[in-house]
Amino acid sequence: MRAWVLVLVGALLLAASPARAQETGSTRSVLAHFSKGVRSARSGDWVTYRFDGGGMRVYYWRMAVVGEEKDKQGRDAVWVEMEAGTHPAMKSPLMQIRMLVAREGDQIRYDAISRLYVGGPFDRPQEFSDEALEHVLKQMNQEALDDAKENAAEAAKAPPLPANMKPVVRSGKETRLMTLAGTITAVQVELVVKRTVIKRMWLSREIPLLQMAKVEIPGIAHSMEVAEYGIDAKPRMLMPAPNAPKVRLEYADRVFPDLPIGEPAEESEAPEKQP
Repeated sequence: MRAWVLVLVGALLLAASPARAQETGSTRSVLAHFSKGVRSARSGDWVTYRFDGGGMRVYYWRMAVVGEEKDKQGRDAVWVEMEAGTHPAMKSPLMQIRMLVAREGDQIRYDAISRLYVGGPFDRPQEFSDEALEHVLKQMNQEALDDAKENAAEAAKAPPLPANMKPVVRSGKETRLMTLAGTITAVQVELVVKRTVIKRMWLSREIPLLQMAKVEIPGIAHSMEVAEYGIDAKPRMLMPAPNAPKVRLEYADRVFPDLPIGEPAEESEAPEKQP
């Protein structure tokens, strides 16, 4: 289950707006492409991606905005549903997530989640209590900080790279790209070391939500490609009853980081004693 969580988190990290990037020679064509008008995220937007793990593992990930309302702090917010599975139409999905996320103007703030539901192939969706949600978000943030510190420490110990071995970002001109979802307008961006392409991405203002059309990692033959997208998304998660028990802090703490799915403790039960 942890692998699916990492896929979802990784995809959200791609949601940062390219328009916020500092203009350099390698990003100028990207900024010019997006300056022609990026579709603001709105209720009904959805996109499905196909992930290929080197020809052995193929699965799909779907993201959709299915509603709008104010969150507990009075901020404008949207309901975002995510599904992961082995079928493009998400028949019998392996995971479902629904979360209420604040937004600022046109940007969805994935660091401002105020409500969370999680369901699996054999478990009904459950809402996290406020305490459990806060715990999970803190744990994920801490893991990200720990990873960053570890990477920084390893980089500091490593000998400096020769000038011709330093990574270089380069971008191409706006072009027409054929994808599983049809032909779209996109800009190619590459991360190159010497003459080797480490990662190749195609960004497109036509793709809702993430503006990501395609990603390739040639060295390990991994790829992600938009399979479908549209503007008519409807809620698909079967919501629990309003009075259904929520996932409590003790349960979330016991099973994190695999995102708890299962029967929660009854609200009347006393917290478990720690050894």
